[in-house]
Amino acid sequence: MGGASRGEPGAYDAFISYSHAWDKDVAKAFQDALQGFDRPWYRPRSLRLFRDETNLAASPHLWREIEQGLARSRWLVIMACPSAAASPWVRQEIRWWLTHRSADTLLIGWTDGTLLWDSARAGFDWSHTDALPQQEMERAFEEEPRWVDLRWLRSPEQASAADPRLVECVAEFFAPLTGRSKDDVLGDHVRRHRQTRRVVRATLAALTVLFLLAVAGGVTAYTQRNEARAQTLVAQSRQLVAEASSIRDAQPDLARQLMVQAYRLAPTAEAVGALVDSYAMPRVVHGRGPVRAAVYSSRGLLAVADDGLRLFDPASGTRPVFTESVKRRTTALAFSPDGRRLAVGGPNGTVRLLDVTDAGSPRVLAETTGVGDRRDVAVLVLTSDGRLIAMTWKTGAVLDVSDPARPKPLGSLPDYPVAASPDGGLLVTEGRAANGGYLGHMRLWALSGSGGPRPVATIASPPVDNSESPQRAVFSPTGPLLAIAAEDSRVKLWDVADPARPVARADLYTRSRFGVYAVAFSSDARTLATGDSDGTVALWDVSDPLRPRSGARLSGHTRTVGRLSFSPDGHTVASADAHETLLDDRTGPHAVRLWAVSGSERTSTFTTLPTEGVFPPSFDPDSRVLAAGGRPTTVWSVDGATPPRLLSTVETVNPGGQAAAFGTDGRTLVSGTPLKAWDLTDPSRPRLSTRGAARTVGAKSLAVNPVLPLAAARGGPGDRAQVWDIGDPARPVLLGALDSAGSGHQDLAFSPDGALLAAPTRTGGVRLWRVARQAPPGPAGDLPAAKGVRALAFGPRGRSLLVGDETGTISTWDVSRPGHPVRRGASTRHTDAVSGLAFHPDGELVATAGLDGRIRLWDFRNPARPVEVTTLSTGALYHHTTVGFSPDGRLLAVTDGSGTRLWTVDRTGILQRLCAESPRITPDQWAQYLPDRPYDPPCS
Repeated sequence: MGGASRGEPGAYDAFISYSHAWDKDVAKAFQDALQGFDRPWYRPRSLRLFRDETNLAASPHLWREIEQGLARSRWLVIMACPSAAASPWVRQEIRWWLTHRSADTLLIGWTDGTLLWDSARAGFDWSHTDALPQQEMERAFEEEPRWVDLRWLRSPEQASAADPRLVECVAEFFAPLTGRSKDDVLGDHVRRHRQTRRVVRATLAALTVLFLLAVAGGVTAYTQRNEARAQTLVAQSRQLVAEASSIRDAQPDLARQLMVQAYRLAPTAEAVGALVDSYAMPRVVHGRGPVRAAVYSSRGLLAVADDGLRLFDPASGTRPVFTESVKRRTTALAFSPDGRRLAVGGPNGTVRLLDVTDAGSPRVLAETTGVGDRRDVAVLVLTSDGRLIAMTWKTGAVLDVSDPARPKPLGSLPDYPVAASPDGGLLVTEGRAANGGYLGHMRLWALSGSGGPRPVATIASPPVDNSESPQRAVFSPTGPLLAIAAEDSRVKLWDVADPARPVARADLYTRSRFGVYAVAFSSDARTLATGDSDGTVALWDVSDPLRPRSGARLSGHTRTVGRLSFSPDGHTVASADAHETLLDDRTGPHAVRLWAVSGSERTSTFTTLPTEGVFPPSFDPDSRVLAAGGRPTTVWSVDGATPPRLLSTVETVNPGGQAAAFGTDGRTLVSGTPLKAWDLTDPSRPRLSTRGAARTVGAKSLAVNPVLPLAAARGGPGDRAQVWDIGDPARPVLLGALDSAGSGHQDLAFSPDGALLAAPTRTGGVRLWRVARQAPPGPAGDLPAAKGVRALAFGPRGRSLLVGDETGTISTWDVSRPGHPVRRGASTRHTDAVSGLAFHPDGELVATAGLDGRIRLWDFRNPARPVEVTTLSTGALYHHTTVGFSPDGRLLAVTDGSGTRLWTVDRTGILQRLCAESPRITPDQWAQYLPDRPYDPPCS
């Protein structure tokens, strides 16, 4: 019945038996408290306790090791609870102890359940007791044992040495385990605790003095180190933006990765500007081999022919919605005018006709072989009347495919056909001698419905060395123009309205060294793209064929550009290399570049809405609907889930147009003087809400209060601004007219709290007016006179007011005290009058527009010193421009006489798009641009 002696090597003072399911945390807390009791902080623990989770290693002989722990222990501590009573391990440990030890060395800690001693029976009342196992404990005690109530100790967070309950409970166990009285144990513990506190206090005091002495120098060093690190990150960020800008056309994928990393290092003004303007970078469709054709359909579907066929729709971007599983060498592509059929040309005069109504699952309608001279099909044209014109390098044929299941030949084509008009009525061929030499002219042929060609005229054309380029000549889609490229860096425009008498219109001279290899018209025939031998795509405004104007030059290809195609909306140009046997370079010839353009200029807008008028764009509060234009006002869906689409047109009564703005309810659109309101609960069906409204004058400038149902409009007699109560859209109430006058379209602005209205005065300054419902506006303060205020905008927090005047100056004012406005800063970057101002909802970004045709973005985190972020690539210089941000901060809308352009300014969305449109930066590229940083790709 003897056990291990205290102090014997390998001996334990107590063995803790407990239920893992219920008392695991309590047992750990109890063990920690017991071992730390009555012990100076600098000495090791005074008690050695055995608990299986801390003393057992992984072993297949678990009970053998537990038995050894029991044998080396002097006391057994049972954590009594119903789970322990039911545990076979706890019961086996109790049985072993009562067999080999005395019940006098058994201690009980009661953690849950019921413990009830029956004095009459000198034993536990097992009808109520469930915290101990009856079979093992029924005859263990002849007298009532003492147990300690630990039920309150349910989590380790309560095991605090400062808790008097814990001290009292631990002393109950500590005393018998050490053979001392409970009073002595508690007294020693209290004395030692007080001594420890005195030592700790003295130590802390000394350390505090030393710490304060070190902090003075440490904080300075830490601050300087952080500033140095921040400055290094800023410098690296700016450097990456500069590097990305220098390679954005030649290596757009890498440039995108560098831009993301630059913003990741530090969101500098340069990085933010690069992100917002990043849509101007060409997107890349990587080829699976040499790209032999790339063409858009009228529905926006892009077909790319490389080692097979792939289809891309606008929503999928650069990820194909269809990829041909079998490799087929495709040499020519053509869509039908309705965009539902696709003709695919290949070697040996093979032509397939596909139904691409469902772009993800094209169906083969017909296949024919042996077209022309059985060479590679070079040019295809599908006409609206069901004819298929197929041209090889030397001859061709016309097929009737109105019944795709039974294509019928209609006739053959003359030697060396080059191009056919979209309606199939005209054909251009090259003049060749018997030995194949070029004769220096082209011939026009008329194609009848039966397919028989008839010569109608001869066109002089300079010698060429690009005669096998499939796009060296092209007819305009809508007009009578024919463009012919030559190797002398010239493109000749011909008017073929009368095919028998073609008239030369103009020569376009490019900068290429070895000629032009491809030409393509936009769908409206106003823009012509040329592909040069030096890898440049040149854009031309040919809306007036007699006076064509050169536009943007897109330099990104490393080889001759031989394939060009415009998207149906004219906002994207697809370009591909002319050669087929070049190195497989991901950004080289085995790729198609998609360029964002606006007319003949490059742009960073993601879309342009065909609106008329220069009045400010207005978003509804949910940023899902946009009212734009003003001549007339058009309503668009811009929810972001689908491409923007026209919903409706709102009536306008003024030939000059009207400003319009959404009310705070998101359902009401107001305009005019007197004010009129339209109900846009259903944006596709605007309904006039104002009853008995007479014919009005369109408001030149209009602002809606963001808090109160008020609107301010300027227009009509005297051009004075009026304030209206629009609480009842059916009966707007005029509250008063302001002693003001202006000449801009964004020169009225309400403060974010709705209490102030800013308006220009007749003397050239700005007056602040206090506004309220059912009360006329009253003056609140004046800003000093300026030279013709044209635009006003409050910051989202109401403290800052931006003022743009006719000199191009943008000044910042603190109007937190309306009666005492203070000028904080100014900029004169615009060289002509400021026509538009808008704050981003977060207050950190500002958009400005001027009559100099520039649209600028500003970092406005420091109102006293705004930093220009970027000048947006709009496609041209646009005058009389107005601007506006969507309330959710996702979009920037810019309206001018040629449309409403939309930019994405949501930085998170832009970063996600840049990562999605480019492969991850490689370790070698990382080492080149970030040699001092470990490889950590930004888009992983």
